[in-house]
Order: sequence, then structure tokens, then C-alpha cells
Amino acid sequence: MRVGIVGLGLIGGSLGLAVRRLRHSIDVTGVARRAESAAEAINRGAVDRASTDLADLADCDIVVIATPIDQIAGVMDHLGNIVAARTLITDVASVKRPVLDWAQRLPNPSRFLGGHPVAGKTQSGLGESDPAIFDREPWIFTPAEGQDVRPFDTWFEIVRAIGATLSFMRADVHDQQMAFLSHLAFVVSSAFAETVQRRADATLGGPGYRGMVRLAGGDPAMYEAIAGENRDALVDAIDQFDGVLHRYRQRIGGGTKLKELFGGAVHVAH
Repeated sequence: MRVGIVGLGLIGGSLGLAVRRLRHSIDVTGVARRAESAAEAINRGAVDRASTDLADLADCDIVVIATPIDQIAGVMDHLGNIVAARTLITDVASVKRPVLDWAQRLPNPSRFLGGHPVAGKTQSGLGESDPAIFDREPWIFTPAEGQDVRPFDTWFEIVRAIGATLSFMRADVHDQQMAFLSHLAFVVSSAFAETVQRRADATLGGPGYRGMVRLAGGDPAMYEAIAGENRDALVDAIDQFDGVLHRYRQRIGGGTKLKELFGGAVHVAH
């Protein structure tokens, strides 16, 4: 089987490493924006071969688009003229509704299936790639309404084999879920970091502080693109959080039933 990966950053590189560990019958071809990245991916063992030319994916059975979300539409436009009609295409973006819309431009949209491995690290880039990041993490697929996903069965087997747990849901439901489970997290982390920076000495912070600001150290361009594509759901999540935080403020200010307040949050977290 020939697997192509477009975008050799953290997720693309990690996916290549994980897939190549499975069995020798899977051949991985990578495409990067820069020749240096392509060479590094080969050196790290993330791919069997790599280049900067999407045309090198012409003979792949499945192509995984692992670029930042703001590059996906352009990649699809080019892939449609390169890969065979039988080639399957999927992606790894954390917002799915716009990706499914862009996929309608492909010559055969039914050969595209939106996907999102809920995995990663604070720092991005090929240098952070790790084949273990998918282990026991969800990998969500978002079929179009009425789509037959059976052509992707072999890909599902590969995803399970690298340790991920498969889930299926509508794209809009996925985006709402991720607004709360993922995208709100980096907004809160960034807001917390900004608040602390203005009022406290960060060098005095311990593990709790470092844990809270971890996501704020991520790639701001990536966060900007995600927030832009999932704007409505993320704004709703922020509004919900703002309401809960206001209730916490009232309870703390009044000094009433604080044990129940914090105990309830711990119960939910566990």
C-alpha cells in the first residue's frame, strides 16, 4: 500500500513514523513545503521518500493532508488534478465543516473522508514528531451525509494499528465538541498567561502555573487559523466559560459553599 502525507510537521511526521513501524508493505511518500524539511523527514525515518512536489503522490492509494488548515483548500485544488480517481484522500485538521466544504471541489468528493487525530504536543514541527502520540487517543472521522466509508476500511485498520481509537460523527458536531474540548483550552491558557504577566512574577510559578500556560506557548498562527474557521462554536464556548467563571467569582466573593464548588469541578474532571 502506498500512503502519501502532505505536510511533514508534528502530525504528518509522527504519522509517517507510526505507519512505517507497522509493516514493510506500506510505502510512505511525503511532500513538504521546503526541500530541507523533506530531507529531514527522510533522515528521521518518517517517510521512504519525500519532495516538494505534489505530483510525486500520483500513485498513492491514500493521501493524508496534514498541513495547517489554511493550506488545505489549496492542496485539494492541486491534488484533484494529480491523483487517480480511485485514490482516497483524508486530512487531520481539528475543524471539519470547512474542510468538507472544500472537498466538494475534488473531482470525486466521495473519495474524501474528513479525519482528526486528537493528538499533539505544545510545540509543533517535524523535530517534535513522535509515533506514540496517537496511542489511546481518539481519531474522529466525519463522513458527509450518506457517505459510504467502506473504501476507507484499510485506512481504519492502519489507524487502529498505530494505537488510535476510532469515532464517527457529523462535522458540525465535531466542531462544537472541539470548541469546548480543545480550542477553548488554548484561549483560556493564553488569557491566563496574559493576566499573570501583567500582575505577577512568572518565575515564582510552580507546576500548576506551568501546566496552565503550556498551551499558550503553541503556534499563534495555527491558533489564529483554527479560531477563524471555528469562530461561532468557539465564541459560544467562551461565552459558556465566561458564565461559569462569573458564578465562581460570585461564590468565592461571598465565601459560600466553596468546598462544594471546587469538589464538583474535580468530580467532572475525573
